[in-house]
Amino acid sequence: MQNKIVNNKIIQYKPISIIIINIIIAIAGIIVKSQHSLLPEILLPIAYGFSIFSAALIISWAAESSEKDISGSFVIAIIALIAVLPEYAIETVLAYTAGQSYKLNNFVFTDRVGYVSANVTGANRLLAGLGWPIIMLINMLKNNHLSNMKIDNKLELIVLGLGAISMIFASIINFQPILISFILIIIYLIYLFITSKQESEESEFVGISAYLANLPKITRITTNISLIIFSAFTIFMVSHPFVESLIHIGGKLGIDEYYLIQWLAPLASESPEIIIASLFAMKGRSLESISIILSSQANQMSLLIGSMGVIFSYATSSIISFPLNNAQGIEFLLTAAFAFLQISMILWGKFKLQMPIFLLIIFFGQLIITDTSIRAYLSIAIFIFALIYLILFITNNKTQSIKK
Repeated sequence: MQNKIVNNKIIQYKPISIIIINIIIAIAGIIVKSQHSLLPEILLPIAYGFSIFSAALIISWAAESSEKDISGSFVIAIIALIAVLPEYAIETVLAYTAGQSYKLNNFVFTDRVGYVSANVTGANRLLAGLGWPIIMLINMLKNNHLSNMKIDNKLELIVLGLGAISMIFASIINFQPILISFILIIIYLIYLFITSKQESEESEFVGISAYLANLPKITRITTNISLIIFSAFTIFMVSHPFVESLIHIGGKLGIDEYYLIQWLAPLASESPEIIIASLFAMKGRSLESISIILSSQANQMSLLIGSMGVIFSYATSSIISFPLNNAQGIEFLLTAAFAFLQISMILWGKFKLQMPIFLLIIFFGQLIITDTSIRAYLSIAIFIFALIYLILFITNNKTQSIKK
C-alpha cells in the first residue's frame, strides 16, 4: 500500500484510489444511460453490469465499516440486504413492467410475467446451488470452522424454510396469493428487527472497510452514509436499462430472453454478495461469511418473493395475486427443493467435501436440463435427498439424547 506522510499523518492512496475508481465506473453507467450513443448496443449490458457491480462493492464496504457504530449481527443482515440491492432493483423493474403487460393484455399471462418468476427463482438457486457451496468449500479447505453453523443461523434457516414453503404452496395452486406476499414481507421485517437486537463480538476490519472504519467517527458516519446513498441511487438508475439491454441484445443474438433473465441478470446482481462472503471466508471470518450468504437467501426468500407480488399487483392498479403457469410453478418447486436440501444439510451438520460438490453438480445439472417434466422429477429427487439428511439429523439427535 502506497503511503505518504503529510503533517505527521499517513495518507493511504490505495483505498482512496480503489473507492474513486469504483465511483467512476458507477457514474459511467449513469452517463451511458443518458447517452446511449456513446457505446455500441452490444456493450451496453456490460457497461451497466460493471456499474451495478462497482456500486454494490462500494455499498458493501460502507455497510461493513458501519459495524463499528451498529450491532454486528444487524450489520450482517444489512450487508446481506445491501449486497442484493441490484437484484431487488432488477426484480422491481421486471415486476412493474410485468404488471403493466398483464393489465394491457386483459389479465392474460405474458412473457414479461414469466420473466419475473424466472429472475427470482434464478437468483435464489444461484445462492443456494452456487454461492453457498463455494463459501462452504472455501471454509472447509481454508478454515474448517463449520461445526457451529446451525447454531448461529437458526433464524435464517427458519425464514428460508418459510419462504420455501410459500413457494411450494404457490407451485401447487399456480399463483402466489397477494396475502402471502404481504406475510413474507412482514416475516422479513420481523427477522430484521430480531437481528437488530442481537449482540455480537466486535469484528476486525480488513482492506477498504478497515480504512473507512478507522476514519474519525463523524467523518466515518458521513462518508458511509454518502457512499451508501450514492451507490443505491446508481443501482436504481442503471438497473432498468440493464434489464432492457439484456432482453434487447438477447433477441438480436437469438439467445433465449428467458434464459438471460433467469441466469445472466442474477449472475451480475448476485455476484457482489458471493464475492463479499468469499472475502470474509478467506479472511478467516467463516461464521460471518456463512451468515452473509444465509442472510441474503433469507431476505430473498421472504422480502424479494413478497415484494415481487406486491409490486406486480400495484402495477396492475388492482389487488391481485401473482400468476404462475405450469412451467413457472415447477421453477418455484425446484427452487424450494434447493432450499430444503440446503437446510437439511445444515441441520445434519456433519460437513464433508462431497456435500458442496454434490450441490454444485445438481446446480449445473439443472442448467442443462430444460425439459419441464424432467425438472419436475429432479425437484422430487432433491426433496428425497433433503428428507434423507433430515432423517439423519433426527436420528442423530435421538441417539445423543439416549446417551445423555
